[in-house]
Amino acid sequence: MHDYHGEGIQHVALSTENIYHTVHALRKNGVSFLDVPDTYYEMIAERIPWHQEPLNQLQAEKILIDGEKTPESGLLLQIFTENIFGPVFFEIIQRRGNQGFGEGNFQALFEAIERDQIKRGTLKETS
Repeated sequence: MHDYHGEGIQHVALSTENIYHTVHALRKNGVSFLDVPDTYYEMIAERIPWHQEPLNQLQAEKILIDGEKTPESGLLLQIFTENIFGPVFFEIIQRRGNQGFGEGNFQALFEAIERDQIKRGTLKETS
């Protein structure tokens, strides 16, 4: 709101059938994505124990994954570019039965950043 002096577009979501291929191709063409701490990927098995995504590829490409504890919820794979122009960024998203917005990723990312800061000694662990 501040950058636009009112309402405006924050981001544009683009759907893909193969997020791994899409992200790889975009990176090859110079698109930069938000960094995700490795600690995010350490918690995926606990958050979504049934997923069968290649964890090493998710982590290498910095792709986020969301879903519930049971397979009925489906999966959502997503990644966000850095700001492309002004405050606007793009979201690349692949839905595998999940119609959510990746709400679980916001909490998981916050916790991952916190764990990463604790590991690096820049944040003290609270009891």
